[in-house]
Amino acid sequence: MLIFLKYATFENSENFGIASNTMQDTWKAIVNPNAGSGRGGKEWDEISDLLNAAGIQFSSAVSQFKYNSIDLVKQAYEEGYRKFIAVGGDGTIHEVVSGIMSLNRNDPDVTLAVIPIGTGNDWGREWGVTTDHRQAVDLIVKGNTRIQDLAEVHSHRLGKEVTRFMVNIGGLGFDANVCFKVDGYKDAGKTGKSLYVQGLVKAFFGYTNKRFKIVADGRTLYEGKVFSTAFGIGKFSGGGMMQTPEALPDDGLLEVTVIKKIPKIKVLFNIKKLYSGDIYSIKQVIHTKAKEVHVETFPIAKVEVDGEAVGFCPVTVTMIPHALRIIVP
Repeated sequence: MLIFLKYATFENSENFGIASNTMQDTWKAIVNPNAGSGRGGKEWDEISDLLNAAGIQFSSAVSQFKYNSIDLVKQAYEEGYRKFIAVGGDGTIHEVVSGIMSLNRNDPDVTLAVIPIGTGNDWGREWGVTTDHRQAVDLIVKGNTRIQDLAEVHSHRLGKEVTRFMVNIGGLGFDANVCFKVDGYKDAGKTGKSLYVQGLVKAFFGYTNKRFKIVADGRTLYEGKVFSTAFGIGKFSGGGMMQTPEALPDDGLLEVTVIKKIPKIKVLFNIKKLYSGDIYSIKQVIHTKAKEVHVETFPIAKVEVDGEAVGFCPVTVTMIPHALRIIVP
Protein backbone atom coordinates (compact mmCIF):
# COMPACT_ATOMS: atom_id res chain seq x y z
CA MET A 1 0.00 0.00 0.00
CA LEU A 2 2.64 2.47 0.99
CA ILE A 3 5.34 3.71 -1.33
CA PHE A 4 7.96 5.41 0.80
CA LEU A 5 9.90 8.09 -1.01
CA LYS A 6 13.35 8.98 0.21
CA TYR A 7 12.68 11.27 3.11
CA ALA A 8 14.40 14.37 4.39
CA THR A 9 14.86 15.28 8.01
CA PHE A 10 16.56 18.17 9.62
CA GLU A 11 18.41 18.30 12.89
CA ASN A 12 18.82 21.80 14.25
CA SER A 13 21.64 22.24 16.74
CA GLU A 14 19.44 24.73 18.58
CA ASN A 15 17.00 21.90 19.17
CA PHE A 16 19.34 19.85 21.31
CA GLY A 17 19.16 20.10 25.08
CA ILE A 18 21.93 19.09 27.47
CA ALA A 19 24.41 16.63 25.96
CA SER A 20 23.48 13.00 26.54
CA ASN A 21 25.71 9.96 26.98
CA THR A 22 23.29 7.68 25.15
CA MET A 23 20.43 8.11 22.73
CA GLN A 24 18.19 6.34 25.22
CA ASP A 25 18.43 9.39 27.48
CA THR A 26 17.40 11.74 24.66
CA TRP A 27 13.89 12.36 23.35
CA LYS A 28 13.22 12.25 19.63
CA ALA A 29 10.57 14.78 18.63
CA ILE A 30 8.68 13.78 15.48
CA VAL A 31 7.13 16.99 14.16
CA ASN A 32 4.23 17.12 11.71
CA PRO A 33 4.28 20.66 10.25
CA ASN A 34 0.89 20.16 8.61
CA ALA A 35 -0.92 19.19 11.82
CA GLY A 36 -3.71 21.51 12.91
CA SER A 37 -3.97 23.08 9.44
CA GLY A 38 -0.32 24.12 9.48
CA ARG A 39 0.00 25.03 13.15
CA GLY A 40 2.54 22.25 13.67
CA GLY A 41 5.10 24.07 11.56
CA LYS A 42 4.23 27.53 12.84
CA GLU A 43 4.36 26.59 16.53
CA TRP A 44 7.37 24.27 16.50
CA ASP A 45 9.86 27.06 17.33
CA GLU A 46 7.82 27.99 20.40
CA ILE A 47 7.62 24.35 21.48
CA SER A 48 11.34 23.85 20.87
CA ASP A 49 12.10 26.85 23.08
CA LEU A 50 9.88 25.43 25.84
CA LEU A 51 11.63 22.06 25.67
CA ASN A 52 15.05 23.70 25.86
CA ALA A 53 13.98 25.98 28.73
CA ALA A 54 12.75 22.91 30.63
CA GLY A 55 16.15 21.23 30.24
CA ILE A 56 14.77 18.35 28.18
CA GLN A 57 17.38 16.58 26.06
CA PHE A 58 15.99 16.12 22.55
CA SER A 59 16.58 16.16 18.83
CA SER A 60 13.95 16.64 16.15
CA ALA A 61 12.90 15.26 12.80
CA VAL A 62 10.22 16.85 10.65
CA SER A 63 7.81 14.78 8.59
CA GLN A 64 7.89 15.74 4.93
CA PHE A 65 4.84 13.87 3.66
CA LYS A 66 2.06 11.51 4.71
CA TYR A 67 3.29 8.36 6.50
CA ASN A 68 6.83 9.79 6.65
CA SER A 69 6.67 9.78 10.45
CA ILE A 70 6.59 5.97 10.40
CA ASP A 71 9.97 5.87 8.68
CA LEU A 72 11.39 8.66 10.85
CA VAL A 73 10.56 6.67 13.97
CA LYS A 74 12.05 3.49 12.55
CA GLN A 75 15.29 5.31 11.75
CA ALA A 76 15.43 6.93 15.20
CA TYR A 77 14.75 3.60 16.93
CA GLU A 78 17.57 1.94 14.98
CA GLU A 79 19.84 4.82 16.03
CA GLY A 80 19.09 3.99 19.66
CA TYR A 81 16.28 6.38 20.57
CA ARG A 82 13.65 4.96 22.92
CA LYS A 83 11.81 8.14 23.97
CA PHE A 84 9.57 9.80 21.41
CA ILE A 85 7.53 13.01 21.37
CA ALA A 86 4.72 13.13 18.80
CA VAL A 87 4.20 16.79 17.89
CA GLY A 88 0.94 16.82 15.95
CA GLY A 89 -2.57 15.44 15.93
CA ASP A 90 -4.08 11.98 16.30
CA GLY A 91 -2.79 10.96 12.87
CA THR A 92 0.77 11.82 13.91
CA ILE A 93 0.42 9.75 17.09
CA HIS A 94 -0.88 6.88 14.97
CA GLU A 95 2.13 7.03 12.64
CA VAL A 96 4.65 7.29 15.49
CA VAL A 97 3.11 4.31 17.29
CA SER A 98 2.92 2.28 14.07
CA GLY A 99 6.62 2.97 13.49
CA ILE A 100 7.57 1.86 17.00
CA MET A 101 5.44 -1.27 16.99
CA SER A 102 6.51 -2.41 13.53
CA LEU A 103 10.05 -2.80 14.88
CA ASN A 104 9.67 -4.01 18.45
CA ARG A 105 6.47 -4.70 20.38
CA ASN A 106 8.15 -5.74 23.62
CA ASP A 107 10.65 -2.99 24.40
CA PRO A 108 9.96 -1.74 27.96
CA ASP A 109 12.26 1.25 27.44
CA VAL A 110 10.01 2.86 24.80
CA THR A 111 8.06 5.87 26.08
CA LEU A 112 5.72 8.18 24.15
CA ALA A 113 4.90 11.78 25.01
CA VAL A 114 2.51 13.91 22.97
CA ILE A 115 2.30 17.63 22.32
CA PRO A 116 -1.15 17.84 20.71
CA ILE A 117 -1.53 20.13 17.69
CA GLY A 118 -4.43 18.67 15.77
CA THR A 119 -8.01 19.40 14.87
CA GLY A 120 -9.48 16.56 16.96
CA ASN A 121 -6.87 15.73 19.64
CA ASP A 122 -9.00 12.83 20.81
CA TRP A 123 -6.13 10.81 22.28
CA GLY A 124 -5.21 13.81 24.44
CA ARG A 125 -8.85 14.27 25.43
CA GLU A 126 -8.89 10.68 26.73
CA TRP A 127 -5.81 11.17 28.91
CA GLY A 128 -6.15 14.84 29.88
CA VAL A 129 -3.23 16.06 27.76
CA THR A 130 -4.39 19.48 26.60
CA THR A 131 -3.34 21.65 23.66
CA ASP A 132 -1.51 23.95 26.09
CA HIS A 133 2.13 23.47 25.05
CA ARG A 134 3.44 24.44 28.48
CA GLN A 135 1.31 21.78 30.11
CA ALA A 136 2.52 19.13 27.65
CA VAL A 137 6.17 20.04 28.23
CA ASP A 138 5.63 20.10 32.00
CA LEU A 139 4.24 16.57 31.79
CA ILE A 140 7.46 15.40 30.14
CA VAL A 141 9.48 17.00 32.94
CA LYS A 142 7.36 15.34 35.62
CA GLY A 143 7.65 12.00 33.87
CA ASN A 144 4.45 10.39 35.16
CA THR A 145 3.69 7.33 33.04
CA ARG A 146 0.86 4.88 32.40
CA ILE A 147 0.73 1.78 30.25
CA GLN A 148 -2.01 1.68 27.63
CA ASP A 149 -3.31 -0.97 25.26
CA LEU A 150 -2.84 -0.96 21.51
CA ALA A 151 -4.46 -2.97 18.73
CA GLU A 152 -3.05 -4.54 15.59
CA VAL A 153 -5.24 -3.88 12.56
CA HIS A 154 -5.05 -5.93 9.37
CA SER A 155 -6.92 -4.62 6.33
CA HIS A 156 -6.31 -4.70 2.57
CA ARG A 157 -5.42 -2.20 -0.12
CA LEU A 158 -4.38 -2.59 -3.77
CA GLY A 159 -4.38 -6.36 -3.36
CA LYS A 160 -2.00 -6.36 -0.40
CA GLU A 161 -2.49 -6.77 3.33
CA VAL A 162 -1.92 -3.59 5.32
CA THR A 163 -0.91 -3.75 8.99
CA ARG A 164 -1.28 -0.71 11.25
CA PHE A 165 -1.32 -0.22 15.01
CA MET A 166 -4.23 1.56 16.63
CA VAL A 167 -3.75 3.79 19.64
CA ASN A 168 -7.28 5.13 20.05
CA ILE A 169 -10.26 4.21 17.84
CA GLY A 170 -11.03 2.90 14.38
CA GLY A 171 -14.01 1.86 12.36
CA LEU A 172 -15.71 1.16 9.10
CA GLY A 173 -18.87 2.21 7.41
CA PHE A 174 -19.95 5.82 7.57
CA ASP A 175 -17.11 7.19 9.72
CA ALA A 176 -14.48 5.54 7.50
CA ASN A 177 -16.10 7.17 4.45
CA VAL A 178 -15.71 10.53 6.16
CA CYS A 179 -12.00 9.90 6.75
CA PHE A 180 -11.47 8.93 3.11
CA LYS A 181 -13.23 12.10 1.96
CA VAL A 182 -11.10 14.27 4.26
CA ASP A 183 -7.91 12.52 3.13
CA GLY A 184 -8.91 13.24 -0.46
CA TYR A 185 -9.27 16.93 0.33
CA LYS A 186 -5.85 16.99 2.01
CA ASP A 187 -4.21 15.17 -0.89
CA ALA A 188 -5.66 17.88 -3.15
CA GLY A 189 -3.89 20.52 -1.04
CA LYS A 190 -6.89 21.78 0.89
CA THR A 191 -6.48 22.86 4.52
CA GLY A 192 -8.59 24.27 7.33
CA LYS A 193 -10.77 23.13 10.21
CA SER A 194 -13.80 22.92 7.92
CA LEU A 195 -12.41 19.93 6.02
CA TYR A 196 -13.91 17.43 8.46
CA VAL A 197 -17.31 19.12 8.25
CA GLN A 198 -17.15 19.11 4.46
CA GLY A 199 -16.23 15.44 4.44
CA LEU A 200 -18.94 14.65 6.98
CA VAL A 201 -21.69 16.32 4.94
CA LYS A 202 -20.60 14.84 1.61
CA ALA A 203 -20.21 11.32 3.07
CA PHE A 204 -23.53 11.54 4.90
CA PHE A 205 -25.67 12.28 1.87
CA GLY A 206 -23.78 9.84 -0.35
CA TYR A 207 -23.59 6.89 2.04
CA THR A 208 -25.74 3.76 1.86
CA ASN A 209 -25.91 1.02 4.48
CA LYS A 210 -23.87 -2.12 3.74
CA ARG A 211 -24.23 -5.71 4.88
CA PHE A 212 -21.71 -6.54 7.59
CA LYS A 213 -20.75 -9.77 9.30
CA ILE A 214 -19.14 -8.87 12.62
CA VAL A 215 -17.43 -11.60 14.62
CA ALA A 216 -16.21 -10.83 18.15
CA ASP A 217 -13.96 -13.39 19.87
CA GLY A 218 -15.10 -16.10 17.48
CA ARG A 219 -18.85 -15.48 17.85
CA THR A 220 -21.06 -13.64 15.40
CA LEU A 221 -22.13 -10.42 17.07
CA TYR A 222 -24.27 -9.18 14.19
CA GLU A 223 -24.95 -9.92 10.54
CA GLY A 224 -27.06 -7.55 8.50
CA LYS A 225 -27.27 -3.99 7.19
CA VAL A 226 -25.03 -1.56 9.11
CA PHE A 227 -24.62 2.20 9.14
CA SER A 228 -21.33 2.26 11.04
CA THR A 229 -19.10 0.13 13.26
CA ALA A 230 -16.44 1.39 15.67
CA PHE A 231 -13.84 -0.46 17.74
CA GLY A 232 -12.26 1.60 20.48
CA ILE A 233 -9.39 1.52 22.92
CA GLY A 234 -10.39 5.07 23.87
CA LYS A 235 -13.75 6.81 24.01
CA PHE A 236 -13.34 9.81 21.75
CA SER A 237 -13.18 10.39 18.02
CA GLY A 238 -14.05 13.12 15.55
CA GLY A 239 -13.19 15.92 17.98
CA GLY A 240 -15.16 14.74 21.01
CA MET A 241 -17.77 12.28 19.77
CA MET A 242 -18.14 9.10 21.83
CA GLN A 243 -18.89 6.12 19.63
CA THR A 244 -17.36 3.78 22.21
CA PRO A 245 -18.25 5.52 25.50
CA GLU A 246 -17.44 2.54 27.73
CA ALA A 247 -13.95 1.95 26.31
CA LEU A 248 -11.06 1.84 28.78
CA PRO A 249 -7.54 2.28 27.38
CA ASP A 250 -5.91 -0.20 29.73
CA ASP A 251 -8.40 -3.06 30.28
CA GLY A 252 -7.10 -5.28 27.48
CA LEU A 253 -10.41 -5.15 25.60
CA LEU A 254 -11.88 -3.42 22.58
CA GLU A 255 -15.22 -1.68 22.95
CA VAL A 256 -17.20 -2.56 19.81
CA THR A 257 -20.18 -0.44 18.77
CA VAL A 258 -22.46 -1.34 15.88
CA ILE A 259 -25.01 1.13 14.54
CA LYS A 260 -27.38 -1.05 12.55
CA LYS A 261 -29.39 0.18 9.57
CA ILE A 262 -30.93 3.46 10.67
CA PRO A 263 -32.85 6.24 8.86
CA LYS A 264 -30.58 9.20 8.20
CA ILE A 265 -33.11 11.56 9.76
CA LYS A 266 -32.80 9.59 13.01
CA VAL A 267 -29.01 9.93 12.86
CA LEU A 268 -29.42 13.70 12.72
CA PHE A 269 -31.85 13.71 15.65
CA ASN A 270 -29.41 11.67 17.76
CA ILE A 271 -26.17 13.56 17.13
CA LYS A 272 -26.27 14.97 20.67
CA LYS A 273 -26.11 11.44 22.05
CA LEU A 274 -22.82 10.92 20.23
CA TYR A 275 -21.31 13.78 22.23
CA SER A 276 -23.02 13.03 25.54
CA GLY A 277 -22.04 9.36 25.63
CA ASP A 278 -25.66 8.17 25.43
CA ILE A 279 -25.31 6.40 22.08
CA TYR A 280 -26.23 3.05 23.62
CA SER A 281 -29.72 4.34 24.36
CA ILE A 282 -30.48 4.32 20.62
CA LYS A 283 -32.49 1.23 19.67
CA GLN A 284 -30.43 0.47 16.56
CA VAL A 285 -27.14 0.40 18.50
CA ILE A 286 -25.56 -2.72 19.99
CA HIS A 287 -22.18 -3.11 21.68
CA THR A 288 -19.82 -5.57 23.30
CA LYS A 289 -16.25 -5.96 24.52
CA ALA A 290 -13.79 -8.30 22.83
CA LYS A 291 -10.13 -9.17 22.43
CA GLU A 292 -10.44 -9.66 18.68
CA VAL A 293 -12.91 -8.51 16.04
CA HIS A 294 -13.19 -9.65 12.45
CA VAL A 295 -15.46 -7.89 9.95
CA GLU A 296 -16.47 -8.80 6.43
CA THR A 297 -18.70 -6.52 4.38
CA PHE A 298 -20.81 -6.84 1.24
CA PRO A 299 -20.01 -4.88 -0.85
CA ILE A 300 -16.49 -3.97 0.26
CA ALA A 301 -16.18 -1.18 2.86
CA LYS A 302 -13.47 1.28 3.79
CA VAL A 303 -11.47 1.06 7.05
CA GLU A 304 -10.08 3.90 9.16
CA VAL A 305 -7.70 3.73 12.11
CA ASP A 306 -7.17 6.71 14.45
CA GLY A 307 -8.86 8.93 11.88
CA GLU A 308 -6.56 7.78 9.07
CA ALA A 309 -7.88 6.07 5.94
CA VAL A 310 -5.87 2.83 5.82
CA GLY A 311 -7.58 0.22 3.65
CA PHE A 312 -10.60 -1.95 2.97
CA CYS A 313 -12.36 -4.99 4.41
CA PRO A 314 -12.05 -7.72 5.42
CA VAL A 315 -10.46 -6.35 8.58
CA THR A 316 -9.20 -8.03 11.73
CA VAL A 317 -8.48 -6.05 14.92
CA THR A 318 -6.53 -7.79 17.68
CA MET A 319 -5.78 -6.32 21.09
CA ILE A 320 -2.21 -5.97 22.37
CA PRO A 321 -2.72 -5.42 26.12
CA HIS A 322 -0.45 -3.09 28.07
CA ALA A 323 1.72 -2.39 25.04
CA LEU A 324 2.86 1.24 25.30
CA ARG A 325 4.26 3.44 28.05
CA ILE A 326 2.90 6.98 27.78
CA ILE A 327 3.48 10.32 29.52
CA VAL A 328 0.20 11.60 30.99
CA PRO A 329 -1.02 13.76 33.91
